[in-house]
Amino acid sequence: MVRLSAVALSSLFLSTTLLPQDSSQVPERPGGTAPRASAAKYAAHAEQNGLGIGAERLTKKQMVATFAADVTHCCIVVHVAIYPNKDEPVDLVLVDFALAQVGTDIPIRPESATAIAATLEKDKNPGKQSISTYGSVGYESGTYTDPLTGQPTHVHGVSTTVGVGTGPDNTAPPVVVDRDREVMEHELYEKGLPEAKISSPVAGYLYFRLRAKKDAKYELSYSGSAQPITLSLP
Repeated sequence: MVRLSAVALSSLFLSTTLLPQDSSQVPERPGGTAPRASAAKYAAHAEQNGLGIGAERLTKKQMVATFAADVTHCCIVVHVAIYPNKDEPVDLVLVDFALAQVGTDIPIRPESATAIAATLEKDKNPGKQSISTYGSVGYESGTYTDPLTGQPTHVHGVSTTVGVGTGPDNTAPPVVVDRDREVMEHELYEKGLPEAKISSPVAGYLYFRLRAKKDAKYELSYSGSAQPITLSLP
C-alpha cells in the first residue's frame, strides 16, 4: 500500500481541483437569468447581422420584487439579453454598454456588483459623527518651601477636567457591515449579466448608478457589435 504524506495529498488536491491544467476547461462564468425565447420577447429589441439584443428597464415595484438588496434609491436596473449569431461567439463585457437620458449627452457605464454593494452599504451605515462629553476629577498633594519662613509646607487640592469630543457613530458593528455588503454583492453578482465569451443566449441585469427622473426617457447602447446598437427603453 502506498502512503502519501499530508503535504503530498495537499499538493495533489490543488493540482487536480483548484488549479486546472488546461485553461480552456474552465467553465463560463455562471449566473445571470434565463433568457426568453428571443430578443423580440423584450419591450426593446434589435438585431444586427444575426446578433440579437433585448432589454427592459425595471420599475421600482419590479426591483423590490427581484432583489433583496434595496437598489431602488441608487440605481436604474436594466434587464438585458444577448443572442449571439450562430458560430460567432461574443465577448460580453460590461464596458460595451451605456445608458443615457434622452436629450442629454452624458452616457453612464454599468457598475460592478462590488461597487453597487459598497454604495448600498454606505447609504445604510453612513458613519455619522456623534458628540460626547467627558470629565475627570483628581486629588493632588505635595510639599513646597514657604519663601517667608523657609519651612516646608504641605498642601492638598482637588482638580477637575471637562471636555467635548466627536467620533464616528456607525449604526452597525464592522463585522455586521462587512457581512451585509458581502451578501448584497453576491446577490447582485449572481443576477448580473455575465461577463464571458458566449456562444448561446444569456441574460442578466445591468446596474447603473443613476437616480431615475420622473417621466424621463432612457436609451441603452451596446458597442460590442460591428455597428453600435441603441435601444429606446420604455
